[in-house]
Amino acid sequence: MKRIMLITGVLLGLLNSADAQKAGLPANFPTLTTHIIDNNALGEGYIYLTVAAEVEGVGYYLMIVDNDGAPLWYKELPDDYAYDFKLQPNGLLTYAQFLCHHSYAGGGNAVHIAMDAEFEEIDCFQAKNGYIAEAHDFQWLPNGHALLFGYYFTQMDLSGRVEGGYPNALVSGGVIQELDADRNVVFQWRTWDHGCPENLNWQQATGSEVCQFNLNTINLDIDGNLFIATPSWVEKISRRTGDILWRLGGDENEFTFVGVDPEEAGGHFSGHAFHRLDNGNVLIYDNGDCSGSRSSQVHEYKLDEENKIAEHVWSYVPDLPVGGWHQGNAQRLPNGNTLIGWGGDGPDHGPACTEVTPDGRKVFELFFDDPDVESYRAFRFPLPADIKGVGVIKQFLFIGEHKFKDSKADTGVTIRINSYTGSGYNAMGVRRYPLAPLYPTFEDRAPLVLPVRILVGSNGIDTINGRISLDVASFNLKDPDSLIIYHRMIEESGPFTPLSTTYNPTTNQLQADMSEFGEFIIGKPDVEPIALAPILVAPRSEGTVNQDLPVILDWTPKGFVNSYHLQVATDPEFRNLVIDDPEVRDTPYIVEAVEAETTYYWRVRTMNEAGASEWSQASFTTVPPMIKVTVPNGGEVWQRGIDYFIQWDDNIAEDVAIELHKGGSWLKTIATVPSTGAYKWDVDLTLEAGDDYSIKVTSAVDEILFDASDVAFVIE
Repeated sequence: MKRIMLITGVLLGLLNSADAQKAGLPANFPTLTTHIIDNNALGEGYIYLTVAAEVEGVGYYLMIVDNDGAPLWYKELPDDYAYDFKLQPNGLLTYAQFLCHHSYAGGGNAVHIAMDAEFEEIDCFQAKNGYIAEAHDFQWLPNGHALLFGYYFTQMDLSGRVEGGYPNALVSGGVIQELDADRNVVFQWRTWDHGCPENLNWQQATGSEVCQFNLNTINLDIDGNLFIATPSWVEKISRRTGDILWRLGGDENEFTFVGVDPEEAGGHFSGHAFHRLDNGNVLIYDNGDCSGSRSSQVHEYKLDEENKIAEHVWSYVPDLPVGGWHQGNAQRLPNGNTLIGWGGDGPDHGPACTEVTPDGRKVFELFFDDPDVESYRAFRFPLPADIKGVGVIKQFLFIGEHKFKDSKADTGVTIRINSYTGSGYNAMGVRRYPLAPLYPTFEDRAPLVLPVRILVGSNGIDTINGRISLDVASFNLKDPDSLIIYHRMIEESGPFTPLSTTYNPTTNQLQADMSEFGEFIIGKPDVEPIALAPILVAPRSEGTVNQDLPVILDWTPKGFVNSYHLQVATDPEFRNLVIDDPEVRDTPYIVEAVEAETTYYWRVRTMNEAGASEWSQASFTTVPPMIKVTVPNGGEVWQRGIDYFIQWDDNIAEDVAIELHKGGSWLKTIATVPSTGAYKWDVDLTLEAGDDYSIKVTSAVDEILFDASDVAFVIE
């Protein structure tokens, strides 16, 4: 049963870690122990954790605990555990609820669930275009967009790449999506569209499902491009073109390392967290290695991206090694401390999280008492309801300039009133929150938005003509010349409108004219879009499709997309159009019916703010349903007790039955399997030796649709 509990602050003041376990907590709630080394040096806020492991007697929990390990809030998940429980820039909470676990890689398919300040579920996010979101990471951007990723499979013949490789192996690739405020895909990137199979290590690729891309982290960089990280390397990806801008770490590292041994530095990027810090550097959680020979650790680097130089400037390596070889994170706190979530350390009883000062002094640690319990990540955040911001109210305002500060608070906001209508007995209030706006929309293309919002309200003032000024130093604004102030009248409702904004270097203020009260935010233009032709995925050009089945047309964009224009015709000049859809938003596109034995030509172009791209064009021909046995097809010699691949080509959707025949007569049904083109068969030791064996592959729904080996093969 799902349980949600909030323990009052009065009760918390009376609880220590041991007592908390006796304060009405469920019997399957994990017990915690904390070590506070220096209470005065701790960062503000509470510890956010999950139970992200299957442990007998322990439930699947989200939890927020204080420095003594006492829970302020918890929630039991009924069916499976979750990853990545955290506070988003807009003040809402999210976590990744597992739907299923991967058989080929860590993590699994998930839905990203959002909760409000009262811990009520209010929203959820899922990937689109036929993909399913993955659990490792999710970023809700300050402009209302969201970043998530998942996996997809591409069938490849690996029999020639590695001994024992499947001829129909499903090889995983990563897909990254950016969803806008309406949950439309405005950017999509897939690894196999930009990576070359020849450059990959296939030595362990002997299963039917092969993991070649294990994505751990996704983040938006300050220049509007993306960071993605795997257990081996970090890449920066252009949102404008989808091109890989550079790779850091791994076999294809492009950077020169300074301040650290280059061979050692190459392993620093094998982790579950990589993001930009406010000081411009990047922070990495390095998992170490699975063998335990190298401890998990944290590193900070200064990157010269133009000259490809990575300077090592800070690290934390624990005195006692921590083998957090999977999961984990590193978070730079507002006071300069770093909170490290160590992830999973297997049977070792390491800490769940550690907080250290800038000089590497440990000030806090938290342990699960059961060594098998682990949290995917650990964070330190305030409670959402505790984020009140700073506010100042001014009464009896007059024509002129008013700084909204007093002896207790300084909002960093000045409002000059040029004129107003209303009562002389008036008041105006300004409250500044260190949060992004909730559900922002924009009349034009969404800008990059800073995680801060300002509410301006009044009593006794009906209309106003004035100017709002934001202190650049107070707001810690970088590149103020590029920033724009946006406004909407009602908090949490309606689109933001850009105001005519200027930067005054003399007063160091960002200024805009205002004629209404409401909500104000700060943004800057996003990466400028260009219209690039999409990448066609299926059907393969000049290939064939089953004329009795719907045809799935699939493609993926390069860079930004608002919509697509799709055309399908029966002539290469596209004069005889059978489909002309200029407003396609999602992929794949299903053509429900096609003519028999006909060649179709199809093309797609991308539409965005830059206009229409060039067309990407391909063709396919419809043919009757077919099955063709290719291996064994005559003359092969197979040994009893050895594995071999039975192979065939087909264009059907249903399962197939694989039969073994001897001397032209049915001997046995080997298996009924999906029509994937290959089946690994362990040749029975009990079979008689003979040179008159054949394989027959038949549709499981149409017994007259079949094919058999052209010539008999040998079993010895």
